[in-house]
Amino acid sequence: MSRQPSARAVMAATLGIAGSSVSSLPAQRVLYQSPAFVVTDSSVRQGRFEAVAISRDTILSSYPRAAREVHFKFSINSLENEFRPGTDHTINVRPHDGRVSTPVYVFGVEQPPHIPPPDESAGGEDGMAQVTFRVDMRGVLRSFREQGYYDPPNGPRIRRDEFQAVYVIGDADPMTWDFRSLRPGAQQQMTDPDSDGVYSVTLPIAPSYTRPLGPGGRAIWARSADLSGFPQLSSPQRLQDALYRMSLEELRQLVRPDGALSAGAKWPGVWTRDISLSSVLALALVVPDAVRTSLMAKVDPDGRIIQDTGTGGSWPISTDRTTWAMAAWELYATTGDRDWLRRSYDIIRRSVEADRHAAFDPTTGLFRGESSFLDWREQSYPRWMEPRDIYQGEALGTNAVHYATYRVLGDMARALGEPAQRWGAIADSVRGGMNAQLWQPERGWYGQYRYGHNYLELSPRAEGLGEALAIIYGVASPTQRARLTERLPLVAFGTPTIWPYIPNEPLYHNGTIWPFVTAYWTWASAEAGNTAAVEHGLAANSRAAALFLTNKENMVAATGHFEGTALNSDRQLWSVAGTLASTYRLLFGMRLRPDRLVFRPMVPPSYRGERTLSGVRYRGTILTVTVRGFGDRVARSRLDGRAVARAEVPAELVGAHTLELELNGRWPDSRINVVESRYSLPAPRVQLRGDTLAWMPVPGAAHYVVHRNGRRDTVTLAIYRTVAHEPALSEYQVLAVDSAGVESFLSEPVRVVADAAVTITEPPAAQLEHEHAGSTGAGYVTLTRERNTTIEIPVSVARSGVYAVDARYANGSGPINTDSKAAVRTVAVDGRTLGVVVMPQRGQDRWTDWGYSNALRVKLSPGRHVVTLTYSPLDENMSRTVNTALLDHVRLTLLADGAAYRHHRRHG
Repeated sequence: MSRQPSARAVMAATLGIAGSSVSSLPAQRVLYQSPAFVVTDSSVRQGRFEAVAISRDTILSSYPRAAREVHFKFSINSLENEFRPGTDHTINVRPHDGRVSTPVYVFGVEQPPHIPPPDESAGGEDGMAQVTFRVDMRGVLRSFREQGYYDPPNGPRIRRDEFQAVYVIGDADPMTWDFRSLRPGAQQQMTDPDSDGVYSVTLPIAPSYTRPLGPGGRAIWARSADLSGFPQLSSPQRLQDALYRMSLEELRQLVRPDGALSAGAKWPGVWTRDISLSSVLALALVVPDAVRTSLMAKVDPDGRIIQDTGTGGSWPISTDRTTWAMAAWELYATTGDRDWLRRSYDIIRRSVEADRHAAFDPTTGLFRGESSFLDWREQSYPRWMEPRDIYQGEALGTNAVHYATYRVLGDMARALGEPAQRWGAIADSVRGGMNAQLWQPERGWYGQYRYGHNYLELSPRAEGLGEALAIIYGVASPTQRARLTERLPLVAFGTPTIWPYIPNEPLYHNGTIWPFVTAYWTWASAEAGNTAAVEHGLAANSRAAALFLTNKENMVAATGHFEGTALNSDRQLWSVAGTLASTYRLLFGMRLRPDRLVFRPMVPPSYRGERTLSGVRYRGTILTVTVRGFGDRVARSRLDGRAVARAEVPAELVGAHTLELELNGRWPDSRINVVESRYSLPAPRVQLRGDTLAWMPVPGAAHYVVHRNGRRDTVTLAIYRTVAHEPALSEYQVLAVDSAGVESFLSEPVRVVADAAVTITEPPAAQLEHEHAGSTGAGYVTLTRERNTTIEIPVSVARSGVYAVDARYANGSGPINTDSKAAVRTVAVDGRTLGVVVMPQRGQDRWTDWGYSNALRVKLSPGRHVVTLTYSPLDENMSRTVNTALLDHVRLTLLADGAAYRHHRRHG
């Protein structure tokens, strides 16, 4: 290994080079230009800010440095009672004269997200900062005076005589998230010395910046790591080469002591979807050993893929763990490791057996579960949706992952000489379901998900990652691919996670751009041959990485700035992979196949020239690949100097080889849909008052649309609608439409049903318990992995028809927003399996918080039946130790009587 200069030596040499003005560097060729920013072969310019690659190992940027991000909230009496878990205040510690003062927050009031423009983030000193936190408690104190108590937004009521202290808690020392460790007199206790009701405390917090300052007060990245073990890039674009090297250096920094890859500077753990989607983008090609180690870190002792912790207790509310399968195949395709092929195939096969049992909907051909990667539920779904609703939804990105998984299983089975037809049939089912249920021909993109209670409807929002995966893995037809890449809403700074955005929510998955999503979309656009989208995506990710001098986790979609989002991390793993994918997947067009490595470069005219990637390890060969010219296809190929018919390398090739590719010089015009950042209206809040649906006016609404049982029913300007109680259940929802025709989410479904159509039956009396309050009858049954593993509940219905079967339950095993203890049980009626009921977590230790599970459908004749809930091995959750719920009763609701059901079957 060659000896590398120290960081200090690199900095000194850089300062010498940078002593002259940027204008003295060679003339720059414009690669991309828009009203928002300009990218050249050596720089990025956005307004008054500029980043310049003064060499392939050094970038200077006048953009504001990323400052320390601090998340915090306030606490009464050492309890988490200001907000629900996952909702915090955020500041950036950028001191002036050594001090930072927060706004005066009002206790319990969520502040509209402050979205600073880049100019507002300029400046900031090094050295310890004295940070003053301030909170207005006057509303709390008034409630104590007038009512004798205060009901906080989260947690139990506080009586006036119980009020002890106010604290600030957070993620920066000396703050802590350990609420219960705080006591009166602690450093984090806040005081009100002038008795005006505004409490404050000043704490010392060290600011931390991503990069040091270089010459002229500009931030600097200067390579200090040895990158000789990676493929080496040389191209006419100095900036692209420098960003490539910066990303490799950040990748090295993300390798943990155990050889696995952290998810980012702020995320030291290994996350299934992060490592998997990153590996597909680029990492399986670059660091296969680290990818293998990381993937195996996400396999449980029973040999199944681990679903990351998430909404309501993880799997099966979230079901995108099989992104692992996509990465496992890329790793095999890169290395040809037959032992890995056998091992990973068995892991995937075991995992999908449980997924098909718990999450597959045979009526639509789709899988249930939360939107892949978009796992902060309030930023992806309407607030009324509980985890059970998210579970029974059918999401675009998640189904694209499942489709890709079954394609992978088929490829793996064929490579192992085993039958593959079953896997292909399931893949075809998912693809058919996606195109039948999610494709919107009038808009030209897939809707984000189907959602509701008993009747699911399609949310028309675009979802960037899911749309991209639908193209890359072959869900979309050639006609759909062309339409999708022309119509998907993009913004000036990249591909939004979703569009339009959700109002009144912090910016993280909502209203933001994630560079890895832009990278996937750019790759998908190359697959579809959309040249304009390729240019847009290449430039968007180059802009961000160059100005920020790191591969940030996300940015505000409207401003392109990294501040203003609820969370953000430097050197985020999949952002690093996204920058590397610009080289591997686009400019060299690398595609891994079972028996060969294919090259399909797309090089815009402004990027023309000769670029070489040397030291590419593919199975038994080390390649040097040179791409010349520009174009959307390869015109001529030479392997070791000999003309070959195809731009590809066979898997059996060994030793060192060279591949030379000359492009066709063709760059056809294409279109993209660049739109303004836009929020939808809030969803109406609808109530049933007697025989009338009523809702408050939604500011900005041009009109409302009433839906009944999953279908559009009435367009109205009124804020009410008269309904009739019918023999069977009707569910009503309302959405608001603005003057541009952008729709809000549908409101929470309102049940309109006669009492006679609902049957409620308790478990057998001999098994009932009474410790926790809130059950509707004589008690409840405790379901665990060991106790009451089979419960039989006799029911009786008066009418034939289709019924919805659900369960009222409590699950206090964990919070709503994280952990892994969702309770799952298999349901059968009269011995015929219907599916599973999922009973998600409802709050840590909240065993008196009751709600309903998802509903299953069954056709019943009049008379007695038996509903059975069973715990089976396929119902094992990610906890593997706790799978507990309190079962109050089973509810059967008539959806359609026998005559209506027969009519529906005949006429749809």
